[in-house]
Amino acid sequence: MGNDLAKVPAANAPVAVQPERMNADPFWGTVSKHKFAEFNICTVSRDENNNEVITVDSNQPTVRAFLVDGDKTMESQWQTPFENSNPELKMPMLMAGLQTGQTVISMGAAAPAILGETALAVTKSAMQPIADFVKSVQGHTNLNKVNTTQVFLSTASVRLNLSLFFIALSDAKIEVEEKIMRLESWAVPAKLSQGTVLTDVIEQGVAGLFSGIIPPYISLTTHGKTYWPFILESVSAPIVTPIDEHGNRLNLAVNLSLMSRTAWDADDVRKLYGN
Repeated sequence: MGNDLAKVPAANAPVAVQPERMNADPFWGTVSKHKFAEFNICTVSRDENNNEVITVDSNQPTVRAFLVDGDKTMESQWQTPFENSNPELKMPMLMAGLQTGQTVISMGAAAPAILGETALAVTKSAMQPIADFVKSVQGHTNLNKVNTTQVFLSTASVRLNLSLFFIALSDAKIEVEEKIMRLESWAVPAKLSQGTVLTDVIEQGVAGLFSGIIPPYISLTTHGKTYWPFILESVSAPIVTPIDEHGNRLNLAVNLSLMSRTAWDADDVRKLYGN
């Protein structure tokens, strides 16, 4: 009896009201939109002036999820083209001996045994300028500003690594499973032929050489910025999580890896920030 009474809520206890579900997003309209990551399929085309035009496919659904964590990586490659011409790499033992003075010591110790005392006395005067030069370079290097100058090679695509969180309040299939299904379907080819290239060419002609359809380009909008067109490289989602009576996952964290379709320049960065 005592346990039953302990479970009875107080008369003045506030009533918990679940957010109204809208477009399969239980917290949409209740929580700031900047807490969400929105994904859409986008298309890339050319206008009459051959300028690239990117548009969101409004016929496809939007996938929203809480953005828990994320980072953006922008990377360029540089190289010093003269580094392989450095004598330090061509003759490492000789250059090391000159810099440390070990060459002078070795020459002095080996000369009597090789040349003999008489021959050594004759050649000593002729070898003196070389010995002086060897001593003068001790502690010096031929490294300079020219052979260490970095030259630009290339820049990589922009990469995004995101952690999303999905939760179901009323319908786990709509609020979680279908969203995961869409993200996973966008990470793989839209279509792959069931036959071989030979059978596809026989059936479709030249078009059979390219019978598959690549994954779609997607756009990501979060924190007031839109990244597009991007490629969804990977989707990592746990299989074993809390589930409902139908086996639908109730909540889970998903990790995504995205890559820009092309490398960015300074104009692309300014457009991202609205400048």
